[in-house]
Amino acid sequence: MVATSFSSDTPLVVTSWTRSGGVTGNWRWWGYAVGTMLAVVVFSRLWRRSGVLTDVEFMELRYSGVPASGLRAFKAVYQMLFVHCLTMGWVFLSMRKLLDVLLGLGHAPLFHVGPLAITPDWFSLIVCVVLTMVYCEVSGLWGVVVTDFIQFLVAMSGAVVLMVCVVRHFGGVGPLVDAIAASPYAETLGSGPARAGQLVERPPSEWSAPVWDFVIFVGLLWCANKNADGGGVVIQRMLATKDERHSLLGTLWYAVANFALRSWPWILVALATLLLLPRVHVTAPVDGRVTEAGPGRVVLAPHDGTPPLELPVPDSGLPDWSTSLRVEPGDDVARGAVLAATDDEQAYPVMMRRFLPAGLFGLMVASFLAAFMSSMSSHMNLATSYLVNDVYRRFLRPEASQAHYVRVARLTTPLVIVIAVVFAASSPSVIGLFDTFSKLFAGVGLVYLLRWFWWRVNVWSEIAGLLTSAVLTLSLVVWPGPASALLPAGLTAGGEPTIAGSLLLVFLGSVLVVVPVTLLTRPVDNDHLAAFFARVRPMGLWGPVPKPPGYVAPGLTWWLRLLLAWTAAIVSVLGFLFLPGTLLLAGGEHVILWTACAFGGLLVLWKALPDMGART
Repeated sequence: MVATSFSSDTPLVVTSWTRSGGVTGNWRWWGYAVGTMLAVVVFSRLWRRSGVLTDVEFMELRYSGVPASGLRAFKAVYQMLFVHCLTMGWVFLSMRKLLDVLLGLGHAPLFHVGPLAITPDWFSLIVCVVLTMVYCEVSGLWGVVVTDFIQFLVAMSGAVVLMVCVVRHFGGVGPLVDAIAASPYAETLGSGPARAGQLVERPPSEWSAPVWDFVIFVGLLWCANKNADGGGVVIQRMLATKDERHSLLGTLWYAVANFALRSWPWILVALATLLLLPRVHVTAPVDGRVTEAGPGRVVLAPHDGTPPLELPVPDSGLPDWSTSLRVEPGDDVARGAVLAATDDEQAYPVMMRRFLPAGLFGLMVASFLAAFMSSMSSHMNLATSYLVNDVYRRFLRPEASQAHYVRVARLTTPLVIVIAVVFAASSPSVIGLFDTFSKLFAGVGLVYLLRWFWWRVNVWSEIAGLLTSAVLTLSLVVWPGPASALLPAGLTAGGEPTIAGSLLLVFLGSVLVVVPVTLLTRPVDNDHLAAFFARVRPMGLWGPVPKPPGYVAPGLTWWLRLLLAWTAAIVSVLGFLFLPGTLLLAGGEHVILWTACAFGGLLVLWKALPDMGART
């Protein structure tokens, strides 16, 4: 599970978040820990006992009739395209950037395929993709899991090696932290939002952007995403485990390794880049039109008729670290829009080239290849599973042999790869694709949670969530100005909603649509719900649904134990996350507190976790 979520894009994105927001910027992905721990205590067991092959097959287990079949087919194609192909697209893009920076391949075309010019970085990427596709096609999920395990060890080794080399350059962790504390980047060392007192001292309309980001990413992100009840590739692993106990323990280990084990090698290197690779970020001081944009300057004509402004674009002075223009003459820009900037995503590979000698540099390149292949193989496998199991097998050839379905899967995989390459070629930014993905699914998470706890949720609830999220995401692109007018200043930048503001708008808009749609449409057939309940034994609001003989509904004590287990799981993973952080960045100041949280949380989780069996 953790190898799948660690790809070639991950260090680049974490470095960018850390450079722009400090350690606090990592709440952009640490916020998922809240939902992941809910998956540990609840959904790891519910998914395993469902017995489906993919999370899309679950549609016909939970819902009934033609609408359920249609939703299954639609979601199979939709998730293949906008979950797995889009994810592979930004991973392809990150790998191409890495190959370009690390190997210095150049941009002169090697050859042409019709109108397409194949440059060395794209050619190298295609070679990596084909290699991954071959072993994924030959071995299936078993081979994917085995190679993921090996590749994760290689990938983490590379991250640790670079961290050690960078720290040694500064004479140790202590001198590195002291240098950052004495620099203009001192605030980047904090793991909470700067000026956190605003949370209680001021109304939300006056909160700053870092405070709003922290609130949204910690308080909302866990349920405003497609992984609210596990997420496709993680669910696939849950379904493949030996039993419910293995599913729970595997998901728990994933949570600890994903958030605690992986974080700090990347964060330390990212903090060091602030001292060695100056961050250039030129923004528009007013609304206006760009009249000139060239080396060293951008000229902006304000819309209010005042004289043009000449904005200097400083050069880093470093041969391997340059400032790029983000606008062209004739562009209309809003106040706060980025005019020129360094590419924070490339800071990590630049550090690799600077600090690693030949042998270790080769190991690091191999570690990125391992991370890339581990993610690609998983997404290739699951995207193809959707097309074969949930479309071809379900609707076109339901009675064919298993060998036939495997052959069809092998023929389908190249199609998935081609679509992912198109996504990769359509965007210059990994974070840009990631943010689009996040907004596109911000409104579906609530439905994914409620379908396990509330009998009234039906096919139309899911359709409403998917469509509303998509429509609102498109609306934010077409009409960013009106959307910004709905938000406080801390959730806007450059005349557009920030990613936190976008998530809030999409989530709230989806809630306002999903709840009425659910209540105004017919519920799922009662006999179908009874069969689902008997098989999965969910908890929550299932009053009208017939129960198996001898069933006893959980009481208040059971619910309190579940809430306590979830809380303890969150505390534990945060303890494991911040224990290394306090040792590295704070001299062990809170080591006892975080140690107690880590291991005490595990103990409470073990003692409080309630049984989810038949409860007779």
